[in-house]
Amino acid sequence: MPKKTAAASRLEDARARMYQDLIFESAETVFGEHGFENATMQQIASEAGVSLKTVYGSFPGKQDLYEAIMILRGREMFESVQRAHDAANDPLTKLVDGTRAFVSYLFEHKAWSRIHVRSQISWAMRPQGKVVGELWDAGQNAHAEMLSAGAASGVFHDDDPAEMALMIRAMTRVQVANAIEQGETDCEAIADRLIERLLRMVCKNTVLIQEAG
Repeated sequence: MPKKTAAASRLEDARARMYQDLIFESAETVFGEHGFENATMQQIASEAGVSLKTVYGSFPGKQDLYEAIMILRGREMFESVQRAHDAANDPLTKLVDGTRAFVSYLFEHKAWSRIHVRSQISWAMRPQGKVVGELWDAGQNAHAEMLSAGAASGVFHDDDPAEMALMIRAMTRVQVANAIEQGETDCEAIADRLIERLLRMVCKNTVLIQEAG
């Protein structure tokens, strides 16, 4: 058998990545429409326009594909919010800008948001998977530290930061998921509404709420 050339190997790798990306995006759509339990690999293959054999050639099974989506999207979302936090100079701005980044990411990836709704996954409960669990911990800790710093500076209520962080996650999920299901398209308006509610919950000073809004 002739030895495979470097160019042929690169072409083969590129083709494999193309199929993986196509199947990944198609699976995200199918899981978002049907939920994990009701989705099938055949539905994913049909959505991607490839054979079932090609799907299994890229991902060993439905669970592996599902976990790949949850890990990648979870990591991307965490990094998006973290960039907003890192660019802010105070806890109030971190909360406002981080929330906008969070809402924006969810609207850019509506199928992933629908996966949580269809699968009845709560963002206020730590997921079981190792990687997604660690990402959840990182996000929870970042929110708790932000709230603790805000309380120390007198801007936020002096409340249990971990519990408040969970409440923020829950409020965000309910409002964004409902907006997506209702067909709302104005991401900024939805973020404004959510931020106003979050600030009323955590801020001590109504003047700060008005200024931040």
